[in-house]
Amino acid sequence: MKILYPIKLCLLMFFALCTSAAYAQTGSISGKILDDSKLPIPGASVQVDGTQKITATDNDGNYRITGLAAGTYTVTAKYIGFGATKLSVTVAAGNVVLNFELKPESQNLNEVIVVGYGTQTKREVTGAISKVSGDKLTALPTPSFEASLQGQAPGVQVTQGSGLAGSGSVIRIRGIGSISAGGDPLYVVDGIPITSDPFITGNRGAMNQNPLATINPNDIESVEILKDAGAAGIYGSRGANGVILITTKRGKAGKPSISLSSKFGLSTYANKPTFANGPEWLQLRQEAWTNDGNTGLAPLPGGLTWAQAQQNNTDWWDILTQTGKSNDQSISFSQGTEKIKTYVSANYSNNESFLKGNSYERYGFRTNFDIKPTNYFSTSINVGYDKGINQRVNAAWSGGIGDAMSTALPIYPVYNADGSFFSNGANPARNLGLLDWKTRNERIVAGVTMELKPFKNFSLKGSFNMDNLDVEDNIFSPAALNGSTVGSATLYPTKIFNRNFSGIATYDWQMDDKNKMTIMAGAESQVSFKNYYKDGISGPSDAPFSSNLQGFYQAMQTLAANNGLVYYAGANRDTFASLFARINYSYDNKYYLQILARRDGSSKFGPENKYGYFPAASASWYISQEDFLKNSKVISNLKLRASYGLVGSSNFPPSQYYQQFQFSGSYNSNPVLYPTNVQNPALKWEEGRNLDLGLDFGLFNNRISGEFSYYRKITTGALLNGGISPSTGFNAGWVNVGKILNEGYELSLNTVNVQAKNFKWVTRLNVSKNFNEVLSLDQLTPDAVGGGTNDTRIAVGYPIGTNFLVRYKGVDPADGLPIWLDKNGYETKTFSLDNRVPIGKVLPDYVGGLTNTFTFKGFELNTLFTFSFGGNLYDGSAKRQLGIVTDWNIREDIADRWRKPGDIARFPRLTMNSGTYAGLSSEWQYNSTMFLYSASFVRLREVTLAYNVPATFARKLRLQNLKLFATGMNLLTFSKYPGGDPEIARDFENPQDRNMSPNVTYLTTPQQKTFTFGLSTSF
Repeated sequence: MKILYPIKLCLLMFFALCTSAAYAQTGSISGKILDDSKLPIPGASVQVDGTQKITATDNDGNYRITGLAAGTYTVTAKYIGFGATKLSVTVAAGNVVLNFELKPESQNLNEVIVVGYGTQTKREVTGAISKVSGDKLTALPTPSFEASLQGQAPGVQVTQGSGLAGSGSVIRIRGIGSISAGGDPLYVVDGIPITSDPFITGNRGAMNQNPLATINPNDIESVEILKDAGAAGIYGSRGANGVILITTKRGKAGKPSISLSSKFGLSTYANKPTFANGPEWLQLRQEAWTNDGNTGLAPLPGGLTWAQAQQNNTDWWDILTQTGKSNDQSISFSQGTEKIKTYVSANYSNNESFLKGNSYERYGFRTNFDIKPTNYFSTSINVGYDKGINQRVNAAWSGGIGDAMSTALPIYPVYNADGSFFSNGANPARNLGLLDWKTRNERIVAGVTMELKPFKNFSLKGSFNMDNLDVEDNIFSPAALNGSTVGSATLYPTKIFNRNFSGIATYDWQMDDKNKMTIMAGAESQVSFKNYYKDGISGPSDAPFSSNLQGFYQAMQTLAANNGLVYYAGANRDTFASLFARINYSYDNKYYLQILARRDGSSKFGPENKYGYFPAASASWYISQEDFLKNSKVISNLKLRASYGLVGSSNFPPSQYYQQFQFSGSYNSNPVLYPTNVQNPALKWEEGRNLDLGLDFGLFNNRISGEFSYYRKITTGALLNGGISPSTGFNAGWVNVGKILNEGYELSLNTVNVQAKNFKWVTRLNVSKNFNEVLSLDQLTPDAVGGGTNDTRIAVGYPIGTNFLVRYKGVDPADGLPIWLDKNGYETKTFSLDNRVPIGKVLPDYVGGLTNTFTFKGFELNTLFTFSFGGNLYDGSAKRQLGIVTDWNIREDIADRWRKPGDIARFPRLTMNSGTYAGLSSEWQYNSTMFLYSASFVRLREVTLAYNVPATFARKLRLQNLKLFATGMNLLTFSKYPGGDPEIARDFENPQDRNMSPNVTYLTTPQQKTFTFGLSTSF
């Protein structure tokens, strides 16, 4: 034993020397991470590949990794918005300096693009996809995130909703391909096709509800817009109107980080129509009275005498509007290791519109977990909860600001002499503080995904997702508003359930150095339905039912006793069962081919057409990788792509192919069962055949880059609700009728105009042109389908929803009467609806956006102009605001009217009798081009001035970064339209109205002008 002791001691000394030598040979890597403007990037992650060595840059962009054994390593640097960069470095004893310069993703072909059921690099994408980063969506205080897409992507027309809080937008991707079926794109959040139908709870009030308003834009990482069959075709029967993929933020590798965003803002109206004041209105009415051959003073509405009317000059617009205030707060936590990544966020916002009493309050949270316990198994858990409370007010045709533009005359007082509200005419001030109308939306979007990789390059992924939407429309009218002794309350509760299951298998096959193939196959099923009370729950109450449960239960008992409580469980059930596959092949990083197919089965169609098949193929060629261009000093990137495929649409109500019945009333003391629709077992999908050709280019080391695309979409078997024989006993029924063409061009252009040491100027332009035409409508006439109550129709050879109007030639200078054109173009002084013809342009010729970004040291100035050229706007409310003097307000542009013989004027002589204009039975029938205006406009959509506080100062505050900013939205509008805001998305009656009348305004609330101030930081 004593002999062994010296041996053990020697061995210990030997190992100690070896260990010391090993430690002496360890080294480190340090350096700086810069962007392409040579500015530091704080918070960028730096990792030594294949090891646990990972760190993040400080506020000056510096990093350091220690404890590396001698050898050669690959180091990866990454940051949000920039392409990952890998560099090799050899480490010995001591420190090695390794600096990175990250390129913005827009210039990096390795940028990751989200596609249907997976991701691809920008190099691999063969379809038409536009990407909008999350920071673009949070730059503007829009009512809902989708409005922030305006001007950001070519081929995507976004018409923001009105200035009402929480209002939605109309989005059309490459035109309108549907008539009666919904024309909106499919929205997919983290792989879940979500509920987005603005008519899901009916059409109450004066602005359609917007289910998307609950989504917190601060949680969105990016939005990808799939536009052609090569991209959207993987969604088959739901890809005809395009697909909008929303990807939420996830945990990032690195140290824990907390991010804060705080915004406060003020809002008013962007534009408004100008109306005659009290004295002017009286003068115009008297002129019309005299023109009609009458003597004395004209009679006045509201039971007022002239003496009383002359005492009033009420500005109803001013009474109903305010300076709205907004408050938006968001906080998030991100942390990540190799095993688990976490993202947790919470948000609160309360945005008042410029209408008194109108606001949208939203709060919620999100948790996204990515867990990878082993190399072959991983799972992700996503849970998002949002609650929105829309404090609504009457608007448009239902009153409020609509009254201020129509029947609330400036000669009416707000109060009577005794202090009570004036009630002999419209008085929207009575509603202020009395009507309590809240719509509550609660939404849970959640999902679990598990991925198994049993062997190399092969994965199996299964997902279960849910989207639950709970909507309560709660309306309370107090006794003082009802003119009775007791108030009344109504509650419309609706619950929408949406479940989605999918299983996907993917195999990446690297055949050799040049050939690569990715094969993906999957199955998916989805079911959705809603539970609701058909007519709501109404009854007497002294408070809203939400705070008067006893009154609510009493109302339910009373309705049930009278057979008036109708509850539908599992209504509008809609089931999809799908199989899909996609094969991607690439050769030598130059040639790419994609083939995909989807088979969809839907419960909306009968046995004859239960299933639809939707194949598509796309390809791309990187010409710039060929030897004859590889070393070009001018062309840095040139990619040619093409796609062709079949997509579909089934965006219409379920249960239409078979006969439906309903009990209502009684006959001889027996309940009556009667049919409610016309059955059509031959109903089938709308089919769209899409061709797309595109050219992506980059010049002078990508100082100039962009895309140019041509597309041609033909929809066949368009779903139409109308045009059936009266012998069926119904006015309308669902049929597949129609062939529709959408054809157009898109251009996006990015230029780096100046790039100096401390100054950079970048310009982004996107513009698109779409041509829309109805190619066939079988034997249907234009009057077979109408755009709601608006003057639009469907006519072969014209766009969908063409204005159907009598042409107005002008005013006869001799007598001031209007001159019309008949169908053959001959002048006539007799108005007749038989002379209506398709005229005008529902859709503009060109839409787009122009963005300029200037950076100087820590300052950044961003401006965005949006524009629309070539379309027409039809002002339905002008029928009563101009020309014929009624009990409505009169716009100031009536100044250009005929007053005496010889006058050359736009508008004819004033009259109080529509019969003065021969053939006109009522001003409501005044469907003419007199009220058709140019809808062209240019709008200064955004101006943002931001300052990034120097890293050294931010570090003193113990912050990673600090950004201060001020934003103005809709500051200037250039338009020839005299009626207020030229950009309209009004209250639509149904999807058909939404497709056919996008250019019709009727007492529409204008958009907001806002000023927002805020800061963002992380630590």
